[in-house]
Amino acid sequence: MNIIYLSAVCSQDRFDKLVLEKKITKMPQAQKYHHLLLVGLRKATDDFITVISSYPITGGSKRHFEQETEQESGINYIYPAFIRFPFIRQLQLWINTIRLISIHAKKKNSIIVCDVLNGSVCYAARFLRFFKKIKIVGIVTDVPGLTSGARNKLLPWWKRTIRKIIIDTTKNSVHKCDAYLLLTQAMNDVVNPKKMPYIVIEGHSDIAMADRGNKLESKNEHKTIMYAGGIHKEFGIALLVESFIALNNSEWELHIYGDGNYQKELTIISKEHTNLKYFGMRPNAEIIEAQMKACLMVNPRISNAEYIKYSFPSKTLECMVSGTPLLTTKLAGMPKDYYPYVYLFEEETEEGFKKALREVFSLSSEELHEKGTMAKDFALNNKNNVKQAQLFYSFLKQL
Repeated sequence: MNIIYLSAVCSQDRFDKLVLEKKITKMPQAQKYHHLLLVGLRKATDDFITVISSYPITGGSKRHFEQETEQESGINYIYPAFIRFPFIRQLQLWINTIRLISIHAKKKNSIIVCDVLNGSVCYAARFLRFFKKIKIVGIVTDVPGLTSGARNKLLPWWKRTIRKIIIDTTKNSVHKCDAYLLLTQAMNDVVNPKKMPYIVIEGHSDIAMADRGNKLESKNEHKTIMYAGGIHKEFGIALLVESFIALNNSEWELHIYGDGNYQKELTIISKEHTNLKYFGMRPNAEIIEAQMKACLMVNPRISNAEYIKYSFPSKTLECMVSGTPLLTTKLAGMPKDYYPYVYLFEEETEEGFKKALREVFSLSSEELHEKGTMAKDFALNNKNNVKQAQLFYSFLKQL
């Protein structure tokens, strides 16, 4: 099989460099998800994998980007040329992606795997299908129009208007794939009205973490609870901060990584409280190191929003595979077989958050470490990216 993978994913070395240079200023959830799946596919099969990537650039003064190619972990990445200017960039990516797909789809048994949230490359694949019989498998990590919308609040009105038009167009495009990879069963009712073949794989953990030992003696000198992800009020981060501050526990520090609509307020609050530290955007390798040194990871995502049942937060498995225990809300997209391996917020109120934090803070370092070890074993044995990629590859072969 010749797999042509369309997404905004790029090599991890390139992504980390762009983060350090502040040319990417958003948290790398999509990068993490697609990169792990690609590495898993490469290890699960000897098939040729070509990635045509519209990787994001949000900073820097450079406007004109020539086509580039590189190889990492046996995966071939191609970055189409474009001029960074509204609409012109999308048009050029569309045209150049059509050209690149045409070249690489000449091989027998070609199949397109496409991130449906990436409009330019997805439309290119659909356009080419008019002239060449080739199947498109859509990866749906979020349902267009059924997300928190938190990041939109940071945009000016005219950009929000454009974003709404794009979302409405993407909704229509999502329904036109030949098969789907979904993160939750609930997604199928929304994105797959034509009842096309689909597989549900809620996420994947990094099998490379099997070689990374999480040791008690390597923990931060000050007991640390850590959050890494979108810094949005809608994600429960403000409620977490308020609850942590209200406990006034001098033995613990709260470390937060990421960006979002709460970051300005968080920056001010962190200057007023010495045990609350905000680090902003950092490379993935640095995030992992911080996870290993923390005593507790936390995901305060509020679970009563409609969009929650259509998503599975990738940070759940990312936290679990670090070997540091996770305290999380009961997210609808998280299967209940995860429950024994995590700590849970029973109530999503300030009192509920404070109660859960008190209970976890009362545990010994050894008890916390044992819970984290159990979670890591579960994530590696059942949800590693090679095992999940093998499931996906078997699905592709049946199409």
